[in-house]
Amino acid sequence: LGQEMGVWINNSDGVTPAIGKSLPPGYSVFPDYTNPRTVEWWTQLCLEFKDVLDYDGIWIDMNEPSNDLTGQLPGCAANDINDPPYIPSITDHSLAQKTLCPDSRTYLGEHYNTHSLFGWSQTAPTFHVVQQATGKRAFVLSRSTFVGSGKHAGHWLGDNKSQWKDMHYSIIGMLEFNLFGIPFVGADICGFSSNTTYELCLRWMQLGSFYPFSRNHNAEGNAAQDPAVFGAEFAKIARATLRIRYSLLPYLYTLFFESHVHGNTVVRSLMHEFTSDQQTHGIDTAFLWGPAFMVAPVLQEGARSVDVYFPEATWFDYYTGRKIPSTWHKTYATVYAPLNKIPLFIRGGHILPEQAPASTTTKSRLNPFGLIIALDEHGEASGSLFWDDGDSIDTIENENYFLAKYTFSAGHLKTEILKNGYRGADSLKYNKITILGLKLRPHAVAVNGGAVRRDAFSYELNGVRAPSS
Repeated sequence: LGQEMGVWINNSDGVTPAIGKSLPPGYSVFPDYTNPRTVEWWTQLCLEFKDVLDYDGIWIDMNEPSNDLTGQLPGCAANDINDPPYIPSITDHSLAQKTLCPDSRTYLGEHYNTHSLFGWSQTAPTFHVVQQATGKRAFVLSRSTFVGSGKHAGHWLGDNKSQWKDMHYSIIGMLEFNLFGIPFVGADICGFSSNTTYELCLRWMQLGSFYPFSRNHNAEGNAAQDPAVFGAEFAKIARATLRIRYSLLPYLYTLFFESHVHGNTVVRSLMHEFTSDQQTHGIDTAFLWGPAFMVAPVLQEGARSVDVYFPEATWFDYYTGRKIPSTWHKTYATVYAPLNKIPLFIRGGHILPEQAPASTTTKSRLNPFGLIIALDEHGEASGSLFWDDGDSIDTIENENYFLAKYTFSAGHLKTEILKNGYRGADSLKYNKITILGLKLRPHAVAVNGGAVRRDAFSYELNGVRAPSS
């Protein structure tokens, strides 16, 4: 069908298909997604495939386009396009290395000018056909991206290695891609090529639990690296960290709403929030979810502590709720990080919605919510919750969503409903409110102006449950 419709990238003659080699055995041709006819062809195939094998999303790989040959058969002609006067310091100093000859012809012109648009031009039609095929919000994952790809796809950071330095690099890549407008991003947890180790994989599972796109992914032929293969203790530690991720999904989901509507980053550097603090400008070993949640992973073999920089703000330990000493502000502090723990911190002045995790998000969405209220030095905090059905297309444009703003001040928590267009939110319940930095014991509780009987609520102060009366 592709041959009949003329959808391939052609040789320099503009007529005969360029033939190379990619993942499957044998030879390959390369669809030219800049051609409207190719979009028609791809749409038809994806719709037909849905009837053969049900799917929720499509992962488009090798779309640089990747080619196991240096150019297509029988090789690249000697000319100024294939061998320009200046070639950057790339593999074999050849523009055709692992891809097609630059003088290959696409709908828009020569491959020399459209190479970086191959993955980009495949992404949008894939996004649209997934929504057409499934009737739901599309999930598309693309290896090759360009400016604007984040509108239609997420991204993983390519073929990394099972090495400690590659785990560190993944933070840098994640920060960069959020700046590129592709916030749904992550690296292959535990590394893709070569064999991982128990400690490396465990520390990477802890870090990867806080990638927006969180996936443990392995190359063929390598030793297994899923959490279960390392034994019960490994699985217990990985499970505990993943449960933190899933308990904070309402906060993460709200960050994606803000990214979609306002262009905000989801994962961001400390510099992003503390621009005037020069110390933050070189930090690539820790990162933030939004403005309020700091992740400071262990990135060195054998380490049982992490040196964490705390910018000038109120900070709380996620696990204990204890306030970080003010003497640690604007300096590096050594934080204990045993093998079963990744250091996590909450910034004062912010409210984070949470929800009890479950084995699937379908089930967790039925669980009660909570709020983590981390007070600043003035005893105040604010935050928000975005919620919809998680599947429908264009819920924001169609106003089929729930949006609440939370404000805490002078001992009062105020909820302001900014949008109430999702009926599924009517059954939302909060069964836990955690206030960090509260200086006085609560002596009374009132909801919507009405007093709550003392025996109808309980509270914990520093982890100790108060008596019911």
